[in-house]
Amino acid sequence: MKQKWLLWGSLAANLWFSLPAAGTAGPSIAPEALDDARAELRRAVREGEIAGGLLWVAQGGKVLLEEAAGVCDVEDRTPFRPDTIVRIYSMTKPIVSVAAMRLYEAGKFQLDDPVARYIPAFAQVRVREAQEGRERFVPPKRPVTVRDLFRHTSGYSYGDGPEKKWYAKEGMRYHGPGAMFPPEMTLAEAAEAMARLPLLHHPGERFTYGFSVDLLGRLVEIWSGRRLDEYLREAVFQPLDMPDTGFVVPPDRASRFASCHTRRNGKIVVLDKRTASPYLKGFRFLSGGGGLVSTARDYGRFCQMLLDGGTFRGRRVLGKETLRLMFTDQLGGAAGKFRFGLGFAIGEVEVGKGQTRRRAPTFSWGGYASTEFRVLPTEKLALIFLRQMIPTDNRLANELFRRVYAGVR
Repeated sequence: MKQKWLLWGSLAANLWFSLPAAGTAGPSIAPEALDDARAELRRAVREGEIAGGLLWVAQGGKVLLEEAAGVCDVEDRTPFRPDTIVRIYSMTKPIVSVAAMRLYEAGKFQLDDPVARYIPAFAQVRVREAQEGRERFVPPKRPVTVRDLFRHTSGYSYGDGPEKKWYAKEGMRYHGPGAMFPPEMTLAEAAEAMARLPLLHHPGERFTYGFSVDLLGRLVEIWSGRRLDEYLREAVFQPLDMPDTGFVVPPDRASRFASCHTRRNGKIVVLDKRTASPYLKGFRFLSGGGGLVSTARDYGRFCQMLLDGGTFRGRRVLGKETLRLMFTDQLGGAAGKFRFGLGFAIGEVEVGKGQTRRRAPTFSWGGYASTEFRVLPTEKLALIFLRQMIPTDNRLANELFRRVYAGVR
């Protein structure tokens, strides 16, 4: 089974490399499929399923659909617009992974380097083992590596289980309403705190979702000699023309920021008001795992770079071989059938109808506030769905994407 999934991960990456050049003839989408997805989004708003949202679809470098519906704040009724700025939470992870791999290309690190090579405190990390109701803390069978951080096999969680007491003691917990806001410390302080936390398993043994990419963000600072926000601006946001993406919402763009909602007693209510949110001032913790805000247009340019083999409008952001590596399964069965590369989930979906029906590889991830993106390289297709609702609910995103997939020809 392990070999099967490794083979599929490699096959998916190789399929991407066999694509015709951007702008040449290729797959298309039936207009009625886009109309169907548009109607479904409007229905969800009309029936009170969501407050508002945005579906963005591009194929072959052309934006086919940019449909906004509803509001970005149920109290002041500000419309959700194509340029609405939202919290993308874990959709930050692919961006930071790409930024880190630029430093990999520059020879700043190797994937199997121990984290302790760059942050010495990690030489003392321990693993929690529990047997017969007793626990002990033992040295890891091997060091935590940089690769473990990309693929979430380090053994660090978000501290939501029995390990909560240790994470709380070190201040490594999200806080505020809905646990929306990051720890109150710098990345350098967080890295030292993480080195004192016990790992939930030996490195590489399991997929455990947590602070791994935040630690990767600290390594980016060390490798680049820059603060994470500064390096991301230089390495990703400026080359990709992503002016609305960052760790803070600046004053001149605050009017476009969305509130974040939740549901109480069956009613959608504001949880983090757009005019009073801490995102307007920013955080000390520049979360590489979930701290960015962005727009569909900005994130769409990031997706287009992935589809175009690491280039954007003639500018090389990342090498093709590097993307091949990022789009290849790195778990090797450590999470069962679930596959994950270096920053991206690897999957497959059914596209088309009748004689055109086929399976297509996808590379994707989502965010805590119910945001989602997918790229389908063999179809030259990128899809993004943005809304602001916690806890995560991606049912509507999946349904909208399914309707678009059905129209692929």
